[in-house]
Amino acid sequence: MKTSEKLLSAAETLFGFIGVVMILVETYAVLARNVLIVSTPWVDELLKLLFVWIVFVGSALAFQNDELISLTLFEDKAKEKKQMVKYTILKTFQYVIALGVSALIVTQMYTIITTQMTTGEASTVMKYPLWVLNSGIMVGMVLIVIMAVVKLVACIKFLANGNKAETVD
Repeated sequence: MKTSEKLLSAAETLFGFIGVVMILVETYAVLARNVLIVSTPWVDELLKLLFVWIVFVGSALAFQNDELISLTLFEDKAKEKKQMVKYTILKTFQYVIALGVSALIVTQMYTIITTQMTTGEASTVMKYPLWVLNSGIMVGMVLIVIMAVVKLVACIKFLANGNKAETVD
């Protein structure tokens, strides 16, 4: 098993565990609100924090494995017909768009996070620094930028080598 596969497996296990924790916390909140008649305002903040990290880092991991939304109708048709140049061009288009959008988000998140670090802005109830929440978005987008560059290099090499490789995946 390659190192990247081990890391992916570890991340999936971690995210699965966090998902279970989120379910348990939300179950406690419902129980506390409806049975114990107790307010649990910290639950919303904790769940939002965990959700942001899971969604954005998880999206980066899905991007790495080409499991995000894509032009599958066209890609699958090109693969079936063994039109690897067409397939590679479609993937290149996808990776360029992902790179551009993610890079734009990274620049915006950098501004937001540095401002929050400077001002010491904190969440309302739990009082954790808000930059911790937004760092989940930043980490996910930085990972997508890095992976998009790596995937674009692979596409360019494939096209430059006269399609000698079997696939760009």
